[in-house]
Amino acid sequence: MYSKYLNNIIVSGLPGIVSILLSFFSIPLYLNLISADIYANFLVQHFILSMGMFLNLNLGKFASIKIQRINEKIKKQIIFTTISISFILGIIISGFIYFLIFLISQKINFINFSSSLFFGLLITTLFINVEFINKGLGYFKISSFLNFIFYGVSLSTPAFFLLVENNDIIIEKMFLISLYIKYFAFLFLFLILIIKKKFIFTKFNLELIQGFKNHSKWMTITGIYNQVYDYIDKHLIKINLSSLMLITYSVPQQLAGKLTIFSQSIIMVLLPRLSKEKSNLGKKNILSSNLYFFLIIMSFILLISLPFYDDILNWWLKNSYSDNLLKLFKIFIPLTFFSCISSIIISFYEASFHAKKNTKYETLSIAPFIIGLAICVYFKNIFLFAVLLFLKELILIFVRIISVKNYIVNFKYFNFFIIIFILIFVFSFFEFEILSIILSLIFFTILSIKFPYDLITKEFFKKKN
Repeated sequence: MYSKYLNNIIVSGLPGIVSILLSFFSIPLYLNLISADIYANFLVQHFILSMGMFLNLNLGKFASIKIQRINEKIKKQIIFTTISISFILGIIISGFIYFLIFLISQKINFINFSSSLFFGLLITTLFINVEFINKGLGYFKISSFLNFIFYGVSLSTPAFFLLVENNDIIIEKMFLISLYIKYFAFLFLFLILIIKKKFIFTKFNLELIQGFKNHSKWMTITGIYNQVYDYIDKHLIKINLSSLMLITYSVPQQLAGKLTIFSQSIIMVLLPRLSKEKSNLGKKNILSSNLYFFLIIMSFILLISLPFYDDILNWWLKNSYSDNLLKLFKIFIPLTFFSCISSIIISFYEASFHAKKNTKYETLSIAPFIIGLAICVYFKNIFLFAVLLFLKELILIFVRIISVKNYIVNFKYFNFFIIIFILIFVFSFFEFEILSIILSLIFFTILSIKFPYDLITKEFFKKKN
């Protein structure tokens, strides 16, 4: 039977799987019921809310690590300190970002500007920190369900309103509908801490504040870089190309991005688990088992379905389907796959209080990336944007893998699997389908031989008594 650890991963991931189904229905509705400009504006508003990924300053993530193996009194001090600081700084930082967006929108008309953006940024910032605390306390089921409401339901629900009654009022209030759903998800998540008596008014933990200064800043800097990597391309496409190009680019990226649901489910459980482990051998076994677990499950799904991507997308999007969309999808899938593996390694850095290491890697790559963006804008080609992201992620995944080579079982073979995976999608992109299939067979044959079965069984499964 499977272990408690695997159970927590499944619980964390199930809501995300349901959100994929929601997107499966909602994206075609958006594409067919509203204009490209309106849908692009709706997407850009949500892209802006994603800034909460770094505006939260990673206070909740750091707190979720610190609350492991400490007494209840200090644990409550850490929770109270984290949420209080999150609220105060959230108002200040969200207000500052809101003001910057206002100034930009006066010069570049790329979004329908409203005060709802401020509240959306604040709620997103608070939700992320409170969610990390809840999962650090082991409340995986309810936290995962509310995460599904906050992200999946809030983004898809306006499409179903449009299906019931497609009028100007619904179209105008689409973003507001999403915000109401996000607000109630956050409210219930926070109430969990109150009901469980984990959030009480107590004294500030000054030691935690010092820890924020020493460690959270590196996570936050990395978060800012990720914001540039993940979203600036879409803003540039909206401003310099067109709303239609943004949708063509964003739809396959959104679909490929669903892969992160599984990696994030692993990370949510992995962080507190790694922070409890003291021995290097134990950390090596934990990291290796999670990397290989993700590798085997995701590679199997992605490679088995690869010959049918064309049919699946054509059937799903119907009139909105195009060859460009398929080509972009074949770039975004391996790109996101590498990003997921990198995220698992980054969580290892963070649990070991070495987040600064990843910040250094991101800092070295930011300048070439910005130069690449300038070239993409000059040539006005959405494929160049996708290839740029792919190359950046490809280089960084090897850098990160090498940095933790002493913590990866069968290190050389793990690199080999990544290289073969790349070649499979490269051949498929250029329509050498036979070569792609042959390499897939080689990939699975060698993986079946070198797969660390004992390690995976020990980590994720246990025998019945």
